[in-house]
Amino acid sequence: MKAIYQTRYGKSDVLQYGEQELPKLKSKEVRIKNHASSVNPRDWMIRGGRYQLQFLVPSFPLILGSDFAGEIVELGDKVVGFSLGDRVFGMKNPSEGLASYAEEVLAPAENVAIIPEGIPYIDAAGVPLCSLTAWQALVNKAGLKSNMSVLIIGASGGVGSYAVQIARALGAEITAVCSEENAAMVRDLGANKVIDYHQSDFLKAGDRYDVIFDTIGQHTLKICKPVMNSGGTYVSTIPTPENLKAMAVTKIKSLFSNFCKQASVVMVKSDGGDLEQIAKLIASGNVRPIVDRVFPMQGACQAHDYSRSLRAKVKII
Repeated sequence: MKAIYQTRYGKSDVLQYGEQELPKLKSKEVRIKNHASSVNPRDWMIRGGRYQLQFLVPSFPLILGSDFAGEIVELGDKVVGFSLGDRVFGMKNPSEGLASYAEEVLAPAENVAIIPEGIPYIDAAGVPLCSLTAWQALVNKAGLKSNMSVLIIGASGGVGSYAVQIARALGAEITAVCSEENAAMVRDLGANKVIDYHQSDFLKAGDRYDVIFDTIGQHTLKICKPVMNSGGTYVSTIPTPENLKAMAVTKIKSLFSNFCKQASVVMVKSDGGDLEQIAKLIASGNVRPIVDRVFPMQGACQAHDYSRSLRAKVKII
């Protein structure tokens, strides 16, 4: 199969386009003819050997990529609930082998979901990792519910854009932090209020929140505490020692008080059940995939450079 792979760590020029061996199917996996993948920041972190969990990354030759969207062409002998030809999408973590920058992808059946009808593969490929991160942060970690107030830092990025839409679907009051350049898009996604971080500091805005979701990882519970309501939750996507310590300490404290302000870290997990919930929101029109730019496989270097520039809005395919 054709794939994008690397044989050493480095800049985007280490990415090569060429033939790689077809992966061998296991009994609980499905083989997917892959039509599209997306670029996530962790792709170029892994490529350069600078990912926080680099020890989980497969050995060389390394095929990067987490997200995939395609059709099932082979079923493991213990797979139930799926059929040949099903249009599916999903994601793979480093511990699961990555390898979605390829024409064929293997994934455990329990980690994939049916793509909603009418959604093209290109749109679907940008959904899994970012939407699952947002869902698992807001729903699984923070327990966001209707009428709760949520602040989303980095609201115009891949994770942030899904967080805004999911929070809106849940009936929350949303304040989004992004640049003024992206404010109109974020309001269109469902934000009730937008704070331009170039002009204002949400810590000094006078508002308080039940949930703060930091998709950028530049803040901490200690910094955000003054603008959080009692019993509120700060969720970060970055597992720094400070965030992990705060998560452990506040988890214990919360056992004794409902008013404890808690910290949590979301480490996205492949989960077909969670992705099915997101697919329902897409099917109902409450969540829509948004694509910034599309590159051919041979343009993976340029796609990485564009992502690394931090100029991209939402998803790169």
